Amino acid sequence: MATTTSLSNNFRKGLLAGNFALPTDTLNMALYNVETHNQNTGAYTTTNEVPTAGGYTAKGVAMTGYDPTTDTTQHVAHLDWSTDPSWATSTITATGCMLFDDTTVTTPATDCSIYHGDFGGSKSSSAGTFTVVLPAAGYNTSLVRLA
Repeated sequence: MATTTSLSNNFRKGLLAGNFALPTDTLNMALYNVETHNQNTGAYTTTNEVPTAGGYTAKGVAMTGYDPTTDTTQHVAHLDWSTDPSWATSTITATGCMLFDDTTVTTPATDCSIYHGDFGGSKSSSAGTFTVVLPAAGYNTSLVRLA
């Protein structure tokens, strides 16, 4: 699970501009062996992405089970997925991830970044399943939260 997180500025701007159709867009999670991205990283990049071998392919995997929710007590909308992203039979070492929109959206950026997470150190799999365990859905825990 990511320990340091941020939503990208391009995602925030794109939401207000109406550039996304999140329920139908393809959202991917890519893995990075050196996580240096932050809210100013506007789009998916191959820089420091986990090598495309050992069960990993460029741009990572598509997220499944999109589930937006609103906490009416805390007045926070948040987004969760029913399935944690994983790479079966893989040999991967990663220090972080990027969630991005892998659809035809070109404004504010092609492959616009949404979320950046730092795992707080290297996480590895060796001929096993590498899974990014998403936090429990909640107004103060979900990856994507809007207050």
